[in-house]
Amino acid sequence: MSQSRRTFQFDALETRELLSVAHAPRWHHPHHPRVHARPTLAATALVLDGTLTVNNRGANSVPNLAGGMTNSVPVAGQLGSLGQVRGTWYESSDSFGNYVGPDTLVLHAAQGSFTVSFNNGSSGPAHPSGHGTVDYQHPQHAGSGTGAYAGTREIGTIDLNMNHRHTTVESLTLSTKGA
Repeated sequence: MSQSRRTFQFDALETRELLSVAHAPRWHHPHHPRVHARPTLAATALVLDGTLTVNNRGANSVPNLAGGMTNSVPVAGQLGSLGQVRGTWYESSDSFGNYVGPDTLVLHAAQGSFTVSFNNGSSGPAHPSGHGTVDYQHPQHAGSGTGAYAGTREIGTIDLNMNHRHTTVESLTLSTKGA
């Protein structure tokens, strides 16, 4: 009987409560000394309307733990009220060259950082976007923030805007739903 060996993988989008109730400090209500309440973090909305330029010249590929490759590509641009952001787009493949999702954007803004994920494996039909270019639209969501973006959540779409030969992603356009 043969056994397949599984490798450990990190899911950047996995959310966990960092402080458990058992270890959280107990806060006393001023009028009722026996009533305890613990502070909660409210999830706030993040608006990511804007476009990121993809720096394909800065792309880098490194072997990953699964025996495949992880590509990282620098991105930068303006997103909603966040202003200027910069970061890296990560996309992985297995040892056979097959897509392993989700893709991850790790973005840094003036007040912290956050992660945006989307599945680039099943793109659906291309949409003409002018001058012979096309884009592919995917659902995306943001979370896993730090600094001012800790506890933030967002859902929307991301368009991968291709060059006129349809061979290279030149920009990523993010749109928040319900903003």
